[in-house]
Amino acid sequence: MKVIISCSGKFHAFALAEQMERFGMLETLFTSYSSIKNPLAQYLVSRRDKEKISKSLVATNLVVAFGLKLYNNPFFWNDLFDRWVSYKIRKSDATVFIGWSSMNLRSIQAAKKKGMLTIVERGSSHIQFQNEILAEEYRRFGIDFHIDKRTIEKELKEYNNADYISLPSGFVQKTFRDKGFYEQKLLLNNYGTSSTFSKVEPYKIIDKFVILYVGTSNIRKGLIYLYEALEALNIPSENYEMRFVGKIDSELTNQVAKYRKNNWEFIGQVNHYDLPKYISECSVAIHPSLEEGLSMVIPQIMSCGVPVIASTNSGGEDLIIENKSGFIVPVRNAKAIAQKIELLYQNRDTVIEMKDYLSTNPLDLSWDAYGERYLDNIKKALK
Repeated sequence: MKVIISCSGKFHAFALAEQMERFGMLETLFTSYSSIKNPLAQYLVSRRDKEKISKSLVATNLVVAFGLKLYNNPFFWNDLFDRWVSYKIRKSDATVFIGWSSMNLRSIQAAKKKGMLTIVERGSSHIQFQNEILAEEYRRFGIDFHIDKRTIEKELKEYNNADYISLPSGFVQKTFRDKGFYEQKLLLNNYGTSSTFSKVEPYKIIDKFVILYVGTSNIRKGLIYLYEALEALNIPSENYEMRFVGKIDSELTNQVAKYRKNNWEFIGQVNHYDLPKYISECSVAIHPSLEEGLSMVIPQIMSCGVPVIASTNSGGEDLIIENKSGFIVPVRNAKAIAQKIELLYQNRDTVIEMKDYLSTNPLDLSWDAYGERYLDNIKKALK
């Protein structure tokens, strides 16, 4: 059995390809750019590809890579990528085709003609739900938001053309069921994380309580609800610190200026492989997303031994065990976020208990476990 993986970006496609090669099943990973395959183009991204994938099994398209980097027209470049992949797989003898959503309609159709099992990899909620909730939220800020209609139309056709849709969380699965998809077509598989993320040093009781947010600060991530929660905290500002790791989108510049306090620290973007040391020294992390398939930072943070307060729409509900490794709060609920932060601040022993619980690693959050579940899903689908 051989598998083709197609994704114009990185996302978790390289992690999946590494797993398929581990099983001896990878025929080709189609992507736009790989730092292993195209070392001269490494300035496109700062992160090096450390996944163990044979160079001979990676096919790249640098025209698409540069197009996605330099021009603000993702539909055009993803469509060009799709045409390229659909042409390349005409002579393939693979058994399974896995393609990322919005960039593989032609490829799915070509794969089906070859008799392959076809799977759409969808990393976010159903695209119509995604468009609806984000358009509604952006209106709060006076911003007109919409996903390109061509992208929505193409993705809906991919959902219907593919044999199965692979999804990262129960939250995403529900958005598909609500849009009329039968559960039998939906393959559920939570993302993993690399061995880079682990507890750096034992947690120590310190006077200052440290709250962490990791990721891009933007409207989609629900940062306004974190800002409002911090505003409502009944904790002296000198007794805690709020750290933001990641860039701040311009759409939130005014909100940051409005809510910012002296105990907020903006660390900015850091090297991906340096993140564990920033995560491990914190008391709790917050992830208040409006809409996300399964935020990659949640398993990363948990693997570093830090409890997480996450929204119902972050995908974290599949990983976080309530009162053991963190809390799940309703989406768009600053009051609930503030209450959980205050609970942990007032009960430092609970923080230590949660960190100790996470250090025992009750969940296997590795990419190896993700790959094994994916293989099991493929085998069941083929039957």
